Amino acid sequence: MKSVVSYPERGNYGKSNWRGNTSGLLIKDLIEFASQNTRTPLNSFLFVDACEGSGTSGDVCKELNCQYVGLDLHKGNDFTKDSILASLPREADTVFTHPPYAEMIQYSGKQWGNQLIESDLSNPKISKEEFLERSQLMLLNQRDATRTNGLYATLIGDMRKKGQFWSFQADYQNMMPKDELISVVIKMQHNCKSDNRTYGGSFIPILHEYLLIWKKKGASIYKVVWDNALRLKRSIASSWRNAIRLAFMKLGGKATLQEIYKEVEKIAGNLIKNNKNWQAKVRQQLQYHFRNVQRGVWAV
Repeated sequence: MKSVVSYPERGNYGKSNWRGNTSGLLIKDLIEFASQNTRTPLNSFLFVDACEGSGTSGDVCKELNCQYVGLDLHKGNDFTKDSILASLPREADTVFTHPPYAEMIQYSGKQWGNQLIESDLSNPKISKEEFLERSQLMLLNQRDATRTNGLYATLIGDMRKKGQFWSFQADYQNMMPKDELISVVIKMQHNCKSDNRTYGGSFIPILHEYLLIWKKKGASIYKVVWDNALRLKRSIASSWRNAIRLAFMKLGGKATLQEIYKEVEKIAGNLIKNNKNWQAKVRQQLQYHFRNVQRGVWAV
């Protein structure tokens, strides 16, 4: 694998009619690179795709004879709510995601299923700020499911809409530990719907995506959130809502108020330090954004 890659053909992997489908040749290169980097033979290598889509990664893993777990919202696993690690036989050697870029391609209710799912990152009702908050949950979830010295990676692109431009990869890098990022690979895009359009003036079409690759060190998920919040004055990691979401992820999606307090206290130490009434803040966020399923018990 090199810092710039191009795959004009996607290979015979997954379903070619699934919009936004990643080239299986990229997945193959990533797995072979990760196997070498982690010194793990392919026949004992566990690769996880938490945005499986049409099954491209599974087809690649079958060809390479490595272990595979595929998760996706359309299969019932939501990486912003459900622990990836809880669905695995062991910590993975590599966890990969290729999330939707906000509403560029709508998946639930259009690509698959009849109903638009609220937590789908392609939901057009989700703001860019909410998209980034949920993206960080995805990345922390990936990291948590990766073994120490294993790799976690995501493929993300830029977006231009209504005169505004977002480079999500820059936000993604800020969300995660700086000392764990080992490479940024630029992947050229091919066979896009926009390829046949003619653009004029100063408009520059987007023809690439970014593959961000991190190598997990031994720090716990709590220390990662803490260090990021200290490093950035306005870190997405420091939001109360994300701290509570992380707590629910660790607690299986439903918990008592006392259990939530205990978990949030570990995750959001920097927030609690400056807020003597932090428990009231937690209760406020629970009322605004979560479900009270019975007296004293809350759920995502």
